[in-house]
Amino acid sequence: MNSVSKNSVFMYFDYRDFLGAVLENIQKIDKKASLRSIQESIGVQGSGFFTRILAGDRPLSIENAKIIANAWGMDAAETEYFFDMVRFGNEKNVDKREVLLKKLIAARANNAEYALQDSAMQFFSKWYYPVLRDLLPLLPVNTPAEKIGRMFTPALRAPQVNSGINYLLKSGFVLANEDGTYSVTEPIVSTPPRVRSTILRKYHIKNLEINQEVYDEFTVDDRSMTSVTCSLSKESFEKVRAEIAALRDRILALAREDKNPDRVCHVGFQLVPRAKVQGGKK
Repeated sequence: MNSVSKNSVFMYFDYRDFLGAVLENIQKIDKKASLRSIQESIGVQGSGFFTRILAGDRPLSIENAKIIANAWGMDAAETEYFFDMVRFGNEKNVDKREVLLKKLIAARANNAEYALQDSAMQFFSKWYYPVLRDLLPLLPVNTPAEKIGRMFTPALRAPQVNSGINYLLKSGFVLANEDGTYSVTEPIVSTPPRVRSTILRKYHIKNLEINQEVYDEFTVDDRSMTSVTCSLSKESFEKVRAEIAALRDRILALAREDKNPDRVCHVGFQLVPRAKVQGGKK
């Protein structure tokens, strides 16, 4: 790739972040360069082209992406990744974004650093990974996979448990200690919002499906499910959202302070509109 960018295109999932980094590097090299002069040198059309794209006011088209890739000297692999990143950033359908995300991740697989980051991103790709992460420190390292699987609701098969443990160890979420115990680490899984929402959408949906499947397997002493239907203004809606976030933080604090845990729980909050008055109440 042309030396105007110190950042590999493969570092990014969001094309706006990539464009911003390249433009910043160009302006570091040429102190007199403005976004307008850079636009003119590349040959793309449009008033405030880069300003509007970076602000999210307009998408980058594939046609203009071709002009940029050629002007910045991207090779074939970089160009293909750049185009897929543009399609990923512009796609509104979550399922289609997931297909594009997998393609982006596959293109990064040859780089060890990116591959490790992408592996950590998969933490929410299986509903039982977060549960297994919290369960393992409560068990000896030599606990049979079949026994661990029977602790889950619904139960897991031994291969699922083994692959989950291998993933958690490899990605650094769990450590196997010399004293025969597991311990958890707290790595920061940092992904762009579009990537995070693509993965988390299916994670949340899967957990809702599981709650429905296993509802009758628990007695009232082993579960707590409640709901409320109410009318809210936009302002009150945001206040309820804040209350849920605060309660979530308090639950996490209780979990951290617990000295003798004996179960792993999934606590879910759902705040979604069931109906909206068009245009609001007069």
